[in-house]
Amino acid sequence: MPTTADGSLKILVVDDEPAMVGALGALLGQAGHRIVAAYDGDEALRRFNEDEPDLVLLDLAMPGLDGATVCQRIREHSDVPIVVVSGERDRAATVELLDLGADDYIRKPFRADELLARVRAVARRTASTPRTRPTPDTEPAAPTGWELDRRRHEIRWQGTPVPATVTEFRLLRELVGRLGEVVSHDDLLKAGWPDVPDPDPLWLKPHLARLREKLVHAGAPIPVAVRGVGYILEESPAA
Repeated sequence: MPTTADGSLKILVVDDEPAMVGALGALLGQAGHRIVAAYDGDEALRRFNEDEPDLVLLDLAMPGLDGATVCQRIREHSDVPIVVVSGERDRAATVELLDLGADDYIRKPFRADELLARVRAVARRTASTPRTRPTPDTEPAAPTGWELDRRRHEIRWQGTPVPATVTEFRLLRELVGRLGEVVSHDDLLKAGWPDVPDPDPLWLKPHLARLREKLVHAGAPIPVAVRGVGYILEESPAA
C-alpha cells in the first residue's frame, strides 16, 4: 500500500455527520495522516476514484448508497483496506460487512487510541513483509503450482493470478505453507489478523468464502472445512 516514508496515509473518511467527519479528520490529522472527506455513498465512490486513498473509514447508515453498498462497489475493483466505523451492534451485520470485503470493524463510540490502533494494524497488514523474514519477494511455496509474491501480496496458481485482499492473501499463504495439513481456526485467525489480540472467529468464514470463489474461478484447489477443527488445502484441485 502506498505510504510516505513516515507512514502517513491518505484516508477517505465517509460519514453523513459533518461533526463525525470533523472529529475523525482532526484525530487522524494529528497522527500525521491526510484526509479526504465524503458525506454520502455517491460522493464516497467519486472521491475514491478521484483521490485513490490508501484506506477507507466507512460509516454504514447514510443517505443514498449505504455503507454496505459502497463497500461492495469498492471491492469490485479494488483491494484498498476498508474499516467500517458504525454504531451498528448487530453481530450479523458485522459478518455481512466482512462478507462484502471489509477488513475491520469498529463501533461508535470508540476511543481515539483504539481507532488509531486499528488504522495502524490494517496499514501493517498491507505493508511489505517484515525484514525479520529475509526471504525472496517472490517464491514458489512448493512444487505444486502455487507462487506467492509477498511484496505485492499476489498469489498465482499455475501462472494464473488470484485477486486476493491482504487478509485473503495471509490466509491462503498459511494454507499453502501447510498443504495437505489441517490448519486450525486459531492458526488461521492469527495468520489473517496478526495485529489483533483477540480476532473474532466469525471473521474467518466470510473471508474464506470469498477466497474460495476466487480460487474456483482460477481453477485452483480450494480450502475444505474440517468441522470443528479448521481447514485443509489439498495439493491439487478436486477432479
